[in-house]
Amino acid sequence: MTGSEAREVRITARRVERRRRIMRLIILIIIILLLLMSIVFAGASFLNRAGRFTINLDPEAFSKYGIAISQTEDFEDPTIILQGTALENMWNITQEWLLNKPDNKLYYVEEDPTLESYYDLDKVAGDHNGKDYIAYTFWIKNTGEKEIDYYGTLDIESATKGADDAIRVMVFRNGVYTVYGKAPRNPDVPYANFAIDEFFLSRDVVTDFTHKNFKPGEKDRYTVVIWIEGWDPECVNDIMGGEVKLSMNFKVQGEAKARD
Repeated sequence: MTGSEAREVRITARRVERRRRIMRLIILIIIILLLLMSIVFAGASFLNRAGRFTINLDPEAFSKYGIAISQTEDFEDPTIILQGTALENMWNITQEWLLNKPDNKLYYVEEDPTLESYYDLDKVAGDHNGKDYIAYTFWIKNTGEKEIDYYGTLDIESATKGADDAIRVMVFRNGVYTVYGKAPRNPDVPYANFAIDEFFLSRDVVTDFTHKNFKPGEKDRYTVVIWIEGWDPECVNDIMGGEVKLSMNFKVQGEAKARD
């Protein structure tokens, strides 16, 4: 082999090795990018599913006053945040269908329990969604040593495609329920006020709660049920694919004032 041929072999070998290094580097970069994309996608998917209905307690209420929330009445696991399971592709129903009666020829879900009354929705702890409605039951308790006043709001965190125009929110508080809906755009349209006991307080607030003189050891029970009301005039094709996220938020207003 001549000197020029030997140089060509060495140059070719260096080129091959350089190409191999470049290919390994490219493969490594692709793997890293795929990992980053998977992490971002997983995070985006979680955020999309999370927060459909959450309950939040001001951390100071827990640390300073001993107020806690729990999805079980025994408060074995007191916390400051609870989160319901997301319900994808929720279809419109009507309030009566929450009972899931077998004789309902239009709508009966064999996998879901049949309820005797709406009050049965308030008898299951924690997450108990139906096929086309969200349901969550929880407790708030004063585990501290002082009477306090607490304040809570049920808020619409976000809504797309006007989906909040047709939702109904049934809220039980210590066994008594009220159904809330958005004030209709045209109250003279038939069924504009269907299945509504009270209107939302505002565009972003469904309702609010205050408990004065909340005593040590005292508990309040809440159940929230959310569905899309099919009889609402705003339940139209335009809201299909929309999304609504709600949250219930509690904070302590201060130590209760001594009674006279």
